[in-house]
Amino acid sequence: MVNSLTDRQIRKATNRFVIGTAAMAVACSGIALIPAPAEAVTRNYSCSAGGFTGTIRVDYNQGIGRNASSIIEVSYKINKGSNKGGNKANVGYSDGGTLPIKKFYTGDAGIQDNQWHYLGGSYSRGFGSVAARFVFDKSRASDPSCNVKITF
Repeated sequence: MVNSLTDRQIRKATNRFVIGTAAMAVACSGIALIPAPAEAVTRNYSCSAGGFTGTIRVDYNQGIGRNASSIIEVSYKINKGSNKGGNKANVGYSDGGTLPIKKFYTGDAGIQDNQWHYLGGSYSRGFGSVAARFVFDKSRASDPSCNVKITF
């Protein structure tokens, strides 16, 4: 049997196929791009020096690959133990998973009362290293310090 379709009929059928395929691709791509709901996570990271303990608390949404995708809040607390000292500690936090690097710093105003204090937050991040540093305020002595490596 000889093909009895005209050129016009072939073009019309081909156009319908191409349009239908494109519509299906658009519909399916929308499904693939819907992100999974983020899981809220809170983690504490600590270090100690000279009888002081500094703790950083990071509240974040966990994204793909179980990495932090958005930071909700960064807080700190300092337990000075039996040390004498005021409230002039220095607490710094830096996240290399952002451009430019996201930094939070108390200056000479870090409070050492073993209570949580807001340091910063609410930003999105990619992949990169995160760290914190504590310089504790010790009366009439050199100020001990320690670093915390933060992993998500």
